[in-house]
Amino acid sequence: MSTQGRIRIGACQDLLSGRPAAFTLIELLVVIAIIGMLTGLLLPALTRARETAKVVRVQTELREIGIALDMYSSDHDNKLPPVRVNCNTDLSSHWCELPVELARAHCLPQGSQGGREADLEDIFNPQHTYKYAAPGPQLLNGAPGGNYSLWVPTNAPDMTGSGKYFTDPKLSPVRWVVWSLGPQPNSAKSQNTYAPLSSDSWYRGPGDSGVIILYADQVGNQFTSP
Repeated sequence: MSTQGRIRIGACQDLLSGRPAAFTLIELLVVIAIIGMLTGLLLPALTRARETAKVVRVQTELREIGIALDMYSSDHDNKLPPVRVNCNTDLSSHWCELPVELARAHCLPQGSQGGREADLEDIFNPQHTYKYAAPGPQLLNGAPGGNYSLWVPTNAPDMTGSGKYFTDPKLSPVRWVVWSLGPQPNSAKSQNTYAPLSSDSWYRGPGDSGVIILYADQVGNQFTSP
């Protein structure tokens, strides 16, 4: 048998034996580079999708708090729970925490941890509840401290432009507001002096900072940030 014939038979035997053909180093590097490129393209999309899913959850839970506030108000002569402000204490980061009255009325989960007695956590601000504010009575470090001042745009419910502070619940265009500090809770937008009711402080979409809010006017209509 010729040498050429033996080579052909050997090649056929290799194929029939099922032995895999080896990749060259260049082929492996090309595959790794392609995988890296695809990962780089997909990760931002996955991150945006994950953030969007969290925002949807926040909006749902804010509506639950809105329902709880309406139920509480109906059972308490149209009054709302006081706003809690903690300063210069170990609870200073829990300013405007959700009112424990809603938990005592069995409208929200109840907890025992300081600052989370009404235990509905802001998923963007771990170990803290969503925020709540309304013109009217406030508790300052747990004691009565006058009325809470809520900044509201002058042309509310259009929340653009200038505004002023309201302390009288009967005069304010906004009855109450609840909000999340958003994906970047310590950002300048989320901590804006006129947040949460200034539209300049609102979260606008994946990758943005700002607050996510739900608020009610004096008639009872509820509005969300976009």
